[in-house]
Amino acid sequence: MGNRVTREDFEWVYTEQPHTQRRKEILAKYPEIKTLMGPDPHLKWIVSGMVFTQLLACYLVKDLSWKWIFFWAYAFGGCINHSLTLAIHDISHNVAFGNKQARWNRWFAVFANLPIGIPYSASFKKYHIDHHRYLGGDSLDVDIPTDFEGWFFCTPLRKLLWLFLQPLFYSLRPLYVNPKAITRMEVLNALVQFSVDLIIYYLWGLKPVIYLIAGYHMEHHDFPSIPGCRLPMQVLTVLEVKKIAAEYYDNLPHHQSWIRVLWDFVFDDTLGPYSRVKRLCKLAKES
Repeated sequence: MGNRVTREDFEWVYTEQPHTQRRKEILAKYPEIKTLMGPDPHLKWIVSGMVFTQLLACYLVKDLSWKWIFFWAYAFGGCINHSLTLAIHDISHNVAFGNKQARWNRWFAVFANLPIGIPYSASFKKYHIDHHRYLGGDSLDVDIPTDFEGWFFCTPLRKLLWLFLQPLFYSLRPLYVNPKAITRMEVLNALVQFSVDLIIYYLWGLKPVIYLIAGYHMEHHDFPSIPGCRLPMQVLTVLEVKKIAAEYYDNLPHHQSWIRVLWDFVFDDTLGPYSRVKRLCKLAKES
């Protein structure tokens, strides 16, 4: 197979993250983009539909055999829960009810969290803000893998395992990289979540609980207050940020296929968890 060429460290850069300056330039040149900012009027209804669909599924799977529990958790419930995690991401930027209704957004994120089975929406909000503020920041951005992940998950088999274990790493990494005090909202998130889990267990048994548990990015960082539905995350999305300010995005490195991205990550020896940009950031003053 030839000589292996593996990364031994992150790609360190010594410049500020580019999104702040690019946002200023784009807004100065295309002020109409401001009209895209604000709440998504459809998000709350779509999320509510997914939550109630999963609760209905809990009732429908309660008498199935375990093999069918895991099949439907993977083939059906996992798809909805993944969509809900993306919705919680959008809600963390207040796009469900707008910036003036921040508390409504926080509690709606807790509601969207219910079918996932494990409380995480409040913690995600806390750390995701740092991801935008200190993009790639050493010991600040917990989206960046740890040195251990970069060092250990360096073979195709290990990298494939790393992909499957992403939820575990995302939940444990903050505790090691940037531990923070537990907030009141996190406690309330946990109380609501575990109460609903217990109610489901009391009504329909263990199987529905197991069913729940087992189951575009450049433009977003420039304009995190624009809902995902208005960013070019979908092939058919038109007349939005990327189209308006095409010259800022068309020449940036990007991928054309998610399958190719995953294939290259697993089998290309030059790629791995170390293939991320990292920078030193100064703590910003809290407003």
